[in-house]
Amino acid sequence: MTDPDEVPHDVRASLEQLLAAAADAAAEGDATTARATLDTAETVATNKLPAGERRDRIRWGCAAALDALPNGDLAAAYATATADAVTG
Repeated sequence: MTDPDEVPHDVRASLEQLLAAAADAAAEGDATTARATLDTAETVATNKLPAGERRDRIRWGCAAALDALPNGDLAAAYATATADAVTG
């Protein structure tokens, strides 16, 4: 039986890659790329994760990172913390 809170491997990999790219872009001051990447990560979470606490945390983290822009350091911190929520 599958754990309902388990993140499929391909979804986990996509979210981790997107959130890392968003954190890097934000830290480098590239708000446009960070915003686009965070939007994509939020869409992946919405469409590919089952409803529940993990999906809500990831979506909230993406929104918080978006709201933090153009403060690149803060947005990067939110994106990194959100990546941690993908696995934990």
